[in-house]
Amino acid sequence: MRLLLAAATGAAVFATGTATAFATQTSATAVACDLNTADVTAVTVGDAYVPLKDDATVDFEATLKDAWKLAEDKKSVQQNITAVTAEFQRAGETTWNSATIEALPAVPAPPATGEATLPTADVKLKGSFKVTKDNKDGKWQVRLHVSRSAASSDSCKEVTVSPQVKYVSASVTDPVVVSAGQDTEVAVKANIIGASSVTARLFSNDSNDSVDLELSKSNTADQWYRETWFDDDYATGAWTLELVAARGKESVKFEKADTFWVQKGSSKSKKAKSKVSFDVSANKVKKGKKIRLYGKAYRGSSAYSGKMIELYTKKKGGSWKFAYFVKANGSGKFSKTVKPKTDAYWRAQVPGTSKTYGSKSGYEFVDVR
Repeated sequence: MRLLLAAATGAAVFATGTATAFATQTSATAVACDLNTADVTAVTVGDAYVPLKDDATVDFEATLKDAWKLAEDKKSVQQNITAVTAEFQRAGETTWNSATIEALPAVPAPPATGEATLPTADVKLKGSFKVTKDNKDGKWQVRLHVSRSAASSDSCKEVTVSPQVKYVSASVTDPVVVSAGQDTEVAVKANIIGASSVTARLFSNDSNDSVDLELSKSNTADQWYRETWFDDDYATGAWTLELVAARGKESVKFEKADTFWVQKGSSKSKKAKSKVSFDVSANKVKKGKKIRLYGKAYRGSSAYSGKMIELYTKKKGGSWKFAYFVKANGSGKFSKTVKPKTDAYWRAQVPGTSKTYGSKSGYEFVDVR
């Protein structure tokens, strides 16, 4: 496959493998960004973000409609689409800049005998554009210009470019009070903008004790969360939270995101057991429609009134990720209304404390159609 990146003042044009260029266009008025589905049925775009240092390449793929046609004698296949060009526009700008895109594939060879048939597979062209560390995040656009023998049209796809990775804040349970024979919950929370993954390392300042965690992203923008458990074998004294946030091929370390204290405590009473029931109002739902996640939490044999319940979700083949907090009422009952976006499993969890063991419900599968 052949790729060409035109100069900054032009855009790459490919027609049967030949590259030409045309002038960058400027629009003074906003134009709706939509696909012309008579020519382009889909445009998929990869991870788009403002990098910290090196330029980030954003890949896209366009699916063309009716790229071929039969010759009048039906003995051969001809091009129905004669050329495709690609441009992109940055957030807040009106100038279009050249993007790379593959050349159209070669015309299928005619059959040795008989009439030709049109290829059944869609024609897909891959392209890309670059985002630099000095660019703005926000709504960018990719535009494809499709030429046929009799006419041409534009198709536009809006692309959300995420901001640079930026640390805002982080916290760890403080103090962490550990007691003999008990596990103590330790919650790690971070507010980091623009990251696709966040890992944490909790380490003692005075010993070799450490805990490595992979944080989960909550449904709240830029919020990351994970809980772990300490027992009385962990070193007491000062501890430090270190975070590493990553996006694409880049990562940034925040060496002292927070500090906290671990200390010994005593338990005069036996820890109580907890349990939680869980159900969903519908196991099948149309995309965009709401369902209710609900259940009841218990501490011992009594309602666990006022307890903060955690709701988790996971896709098939994936891992459980924190999604929502919901508070149980005075009867231990809780309810949360959500709009599921994809097929997924759901379950509820009661976090443990120094006086109560944590517990998890069974899971429910929700089929989004």
